[in-house]
Amino acid sequence: MKGVAIVDSHLHLITASMLRRGRERMPAYRQKAVESARMRGKTYEERLAELEGLSLEDHARSWLVEFDKAGVDTGAFSAVGEGNDELSRFVAINPRRFAGWGSLVDPRDSNAARTVAQFRTLGLSGLKLYPPIQRFYPNDRALYPVYEVAAEQQLPVLFHFGITVGSFYDLTFASPLPLSAPVKEFPEVTFLIAHFGAGFFRETLFLAYHTENVCVDTSGTNNWREYYPGGPPLEQIFRDALRAFGPKRILFGTDSTVWGGYRHHILKEQVEILDRLELPPQDRAAILGDNARRVLRLQ
Repeated sequence: MKGVAIVDSHLHLITASMLRRGRERMPAYRQKAVESARMRGKTYEERLAELEGLSLEDHARSWLVEFDKAGVDTGAFSAVGEGNDELSRFVAINPRRFAGWGSLVDPRDSNAARTVAQFRTLGLSGLKLYPPIQRFYPNDRALYPVYEVAAEQQLPVLFHFGITVGSFYDLTFASPLPLSAPVKEFPEVTFLIAHFGAGFFRETLFLAYHTENVCVDTSGTNNWREYYPGGPPLEQIFRDALRAFGPKRILFGTDSTVWGGYRHHILKEQVEILDRLELPPQDRAAILGDNARRVLRLQ
């Protein structure tokens, strides 16, 4: 969009070594299930074969071509599994265009806070956590050392709640409501909820109540609306989010991965919604780039 330096706050870097490492960390019974499952229409082995031989430089070149086509200035990537070192090397290829969300194998582990303390040194800008996959509640006191380090390092923490295309997940851990305690106890940390809560939209809106440090991102197809009462159009979701959070706490994203490339259609759809909402130029710029730049402390 002309005149706006777009930041896509929600992207995924997926390499062959990340996929292999993720499988190796699983229990044996789950490894077999993953290998027999299909990932967006293809088997694990077929997806792995597509990535073999691609260097980080190859990935970077592909993403930069797509960014230039879409008019995206900067993208923030999370890695599959705890691929922090590899993600760090990827970001270092072009730190003006690439940013990184670090990750943890188990956020309840006694070494988790120590890992997060290294993120700034690695050039990573935030932490991504995945309760339905990692099977934890965000108000578990075992995570508080992680939040303390995030506060010290001025790192935002991004959560994927709700439904997911992940091979194994437990919706017992999918509600964002348990985040309500850490949000109040760590007011200096910016907590973000991906995909408008991915089906837990009502609960996500509740977290805007009496808080200033909770944000949402717009990323993905947002097809969770198909399972939401009334099947609201995406424009209504934007209206509701703007009413509760305001324009300074909404971050644009597409949830693009190496499979399918950059999701130009999602960028187009969301820009058209912002056009119809007739937001002031500064609010459009905030959602499409400035908020992510502030939250991730990008140059």
